[in-house]
Amino acid sequence: MRFLLFTLTVTCLSAAEISLPSKAIERSGVVYGVYRTGRLASGTGVLSMEWTDSFGRTIASEKIPIALDDENEIRFPLPAYRAIAMKNHLQAHFSFQGKNKKGETDNREEDAATDFIARPPAGWRDYAILMWQNHTTREYAGLKRAGINGGQFGDRRGNGIPEFMLDNNLRWYVENVATDFYSEYHRYFGDRPNHWRYLEAKEAHKKDPSSLEPFKRHPSLSDPVWLTKVHDRLVESTHFYSAYRPYFYNLGDESGIADLAAFWDFDFSDQSLEAMRGWLKQRYGTLAALNNQWGKQFTDWNQVIPETTDEAMQRTDENYSSWSDFKEWMDIAYASALKMGTDAVHSVDPTAFVAIEGGQMPGWGGYDYARIVKSITAIEPYDIGNNHELIRSFAPSMPVLTTSFQSGPQEKHRVWHELLNGNRGLIIWDEKPVFVNPDGSLGPRGHEVAPYYNEIRDGIGAQIINSRPLSDAIAIHYSQPSMRAEWMRAQRPKGPKWVERNSSTERKDSEFLRLRESYCKLIEDEGLQYKFVSYDQVENGDLIAGGYKVLILPRSSALSAREVENIRDFVARGGTVIADGEPGVFDEHVRKLAKPSLADLFAGGSARTILLDQTALDYHQLRLMNKEAAIHERFQKLLSAAGVHPLIRVTDAAGKPVTGVRVHTYQNGGALLLGLDSNPDMRVDELGPPEFRSNERFSKPVSLKIALPFEANIYDVRESVALGRKREFTVTLQPYEPLVFSISAVELPRLALSVAPRVARGGDLRIGVAPQTTSPAATHAVHIDVVNPAGQVVDYYSGNLLAAAGRGAKLVPLAMNDTTGKWQVRAHDLLSGQRVEASFEVY
Repeated sequence: MRFLLFTLTVTCLSAAEISLPSKAIERSGVVYGVYRTGRLASGTGVLSMEWTDSFGRTIASEKIPIALDDENEIRFPLPAYRAIAMKNHLQAHFSFQGKNKKGETDNREEDAATDFIARPPAGWRDYAILMWQNHTTREYAGLKRAGINGGQFGDRRGNGIPEFMLDNNLRWYVENVATDFYSEYHRYFGDRPNHWRYLEAKEAHKKDPSSLEPFKRHPSLSDPVWLTKVHDRLVESTHFYSAYRPYFYNLGDESGIADLAAFWDFDFSDQSLEAMRGWLKQRYGTLAALNNQWGKQFTDWNQVIPETTDEAMQRTDENYSSWSDFKEWMDIAYASALKMGTDAVHSVDPTAFVAIEGGQMPGWGGYDYARIVKSITAIEPYDIGNNHELIRSFAPSMPVLTTSFQSGPQEKHRVWHELLNGNRGLIIWDEKPVFVNPDGSLGPRGHEVAPYYNEIRDGIGAQIINSRPLSDAIAIHYSQPSMRAEWMRAQRPKGPKWVERNSSTERKDSEFLRLRESYCKLIEDEGLQYKFVSYDQVENGDLIAGGYKVLILPRSSALSAREVENIRDFVARGGTVIADGEPGVFDEHVRKLAKPSLADLFAGGSARTILLDQTALDYHQLRLMNKEAAIHERFQKLLSAAGVHPLIRVTDAAGKPVTGVRVHTYQNGGALLLGLDSNPDMRVDELGPPEFRSNERFSKPVSLKIALPFEANIYDVRESVALGRKREFTVTLQPYEPLVFSISAVELPRLALSVAPRVARGGDLRIGVAPQTTSPAATHAVHIDVVNPAGQVVDYYSGNLLAAAGRGAKLVPLAMNDTTGKWQVRAHDLLSGQRVEASFEVY
């Protein structure tokens, strides 16, 4: 099914048909269709047209007088701007009296019909909650009441559409289009473990450690045959599904070079090595330069083969360039394969979002997030190793989702936490199922989540998403070369045992990952926010351009000459560098230097270059045991001396520093949003001995004092209450419920709501909102409820309006079969908490 011109199949000369410019139309303006009679006609008649949708609405019903003179086409307008459902139906009846060219009577009673799709609007400016498991039409109607507004559909080749979602006007994302390519070593097979091919490769290596065959990925991410195959499949799928504007196209679930983020010596296939040699030529220029770096004596580029892990571990000169360049190449190959998939989808639909699901921790398996975010346009990652914070730093506008597996107050806290951290949606895993019953009533988990799902979707999610998150002038170095160097340092003494490692062990015993988590928790416990700055951003001068005052080097043992130059320049311009270990022991290829490249900076004991001890590594554990005070205090003094202070100061009720509270601030024009939530360790079960495995300290209410930089008008967003004009106020933060406030130096203006007093059935109701005085805010999220005479909120007429500076309009195309009587419009401005109402009559 491909649609350039959409028509019904004509089986005989007398058949009538309706033609539209496309099967899928945008919801704007007016498009023109054609009613085509079976043969030429002369005479007069009436064309009756009726447009209905999946909600049972009659959007238009017209009787059009017709006069034909040896014609067979009747052009008619279709007001596409009135569409609110994806699934629409046109029914036509043509009653005609005339004579043909022979003078014979030509009377006709013809019928024709066609269906079309009104595409959902482009963009992603509101919160989405998507159900992974498929359900019946009745069950999805129940899920909508719980705040769920979409799902997934997994027919990768476009051989069907999910009518059960279309009937409820729910969007979906296209699932697992190319998992067999991107996730071949970790995907569902049914009759064997998901990672059976990875296990086979490991066993083959044990039997013959000298063979490179177990290190050849099948399929190779560089195989031109597979790249073409996947490209064409994605184009085919997008041609089919683009009519419905899916939330996104998922290239693969839990993808990676090997099994998730497991370490493995992929990919020594011929295709990979050939592509790698081309990349090495660009990077080194000459074979002599490569030989000099690698310590090799290749005489021809075709001889270039990188060292395996076993070979690299046997080196005595700590020159791991060959091995490390190979690992960098695999990161590039993975990112390039993702980019190919994105480009394939965009060749059909340039506005589409293209994603991967099940994104892993930063590290092996291709998970260099500095590269990944340049290759896709949306992502659903697990929250491991600060990958959410990395994505937010490198691609702040990228839609990020998280998956919900659990229930209970901890899961509610996690969903809110991810929203405050920048997420734009949620995917629900409901295998049992316990969300909805076969009759459409909500199950136990559906009842549990409905209050906060609906609260998020009723405007607060949109308000946060459409505000700009602020960070303080703190940069954390993100260094994939340093990760490789530290892995080699940690695993080399263990020798061949590296082959026993898997994605889980790479996560659980990585000091490099734990150190990064410790720094993040330490900064967050100071009431501050940060950004990660990648190795290439440091090379490109972002430390100065980004206005940072502090750079943290978390075990940044591998630095390029350009990074070193720009770090030195940063310090010379007054910046502060905080490090641990020995920065710059290796170059960016992981070859050990004669002398650490930053040794002189840290040798003199300068106040702007500070080396921390092991305490920094242990902070994420110390805070759980209430033993973090010393490092907490020292770090606060270091940051304060560097000129970094929280914009909004959050302390305990006595004015002392508080641990376990995360402070989120957002800019919205001249207004601020402040989010507060408890900040336990999300993966506390992995922190080692039992004394480290308890979040009990952060599971109690805490009294907080909030000090603002200026006297301001404060509004409790969740409670819709104005708290007055203050410089300081106190609150109680519950362990599983966030607090959200809007803050403005001037009082937010009163909201005016305008609605026409009377509207005919089938007419257009225009709802306008406007501030009575100028609003300082850039965007007000205003939730609109349209209520029928029976007191029921009509969900397809309701929704969130993003009002620029508080001014916006919403069109409600009333149906011809809507109930007559008194209707209401209720508007809720999230920033100020105001609720205003107006009524109108439908006649």
